Amino acid sequence: MTQISPLPRRRAFGCGVAATAVALVGILPTVIVFVLAGTADPNYGWLLFVTLPLALLFGGIALILGIIGLVFARTDRSGYAWPVIGVVLGAVSVLPTAAFLMGG
Repeated sequence: MTQISPLPRRRAFGCGVAATAVALVGILPTVIVFVLAGTADPNYGWLLFVTLPLALLFGGIALILGIIGLVFARTDRSGYAWPVIGVVLGAVSVLPTAAFLMGG
């Protein structure tokens, strides 16, 4: 009887893709508001009060998911690309938003 080889673990890939998707959900509305306020009408700028806290929330969640994906990638010895992308996008979403909301 032959042994069936175990399936490769995809935990790091799943966490990385989830982190990237969550970070993009936080970043895209803010980018859309900036584009609308810069091109169509400056009165769209008030929407930043709605989108910036959401970007901070989703960026934090993406950062945590990306770090979990990096830990899984290290333990499974698999690819680091998606978790790193998730961590970077989470940081891109969190750091400027937090600086703007804190007045820095």
